[in-house]
Amino acid sequence: MTKPRSRILELTIISGESLTLTGNRRIKKNTYVIIKTESTNNQISNMDTENGPYPIWGQKFNVNMPMHATFFTLEVRCKNSYGDHVVGSVKVPVSDFTRWYFPVDYLHFLSYRLRDRYGERNGIINLSVKVKSSDEGVGAGGGGSMGCSSAATGWKYGGGRMGQGVAQGVVVGVPYRY
Repeated sequence: MTKPRSRILELTIISGESLTLTGNRRIKKNTYVIIKTESTNNQISNMDTENGPYPIWGQKFNVNMPMHATFFTLEVRCKNSYGDHVVGSVKVPVSDFTRWYFPVDYLHFLSYRLRDRYGERNGIINLSVKVKSSDEGVGAGGGGSMGCSSAATGWKYGGGRMGQGVAQGVVVGVPYRY
């Protein structure tokens, strides 16, 4: 079985908080988000024209991410009578939603601090990410799951059973070298 060369992310840009332009001027309207990956195919959200510094987009995207990609970039922009301005951007590490063992289609809700072109704090962006299963039915981590696989890292995941045969409780996985 060949390893997939990319993974599909279902990315939902939910909202923004406390967005300002240079000089702490509040944004009045016309904000949107650009999703940038390593490929040249950038995706652009709809423009929020009503909520000012607290925009609500609630828009879903299917983003094709190469397996070797370590981050994707979200850039919040504002269009006004003086032109198109970058409000802030953030590089979202892929490891934030793939580094632990998560099942395929696990939904992550994330919030990131935006930085303007000078590196100053400039609001927050809220999003959700779900790593979709590939066409072959195998997740990005292999075997239908996300995160580290034993074949790739040399680790096994041992678990314990709670409650002497009772079907309720918590199963704890502890990594160990084999």
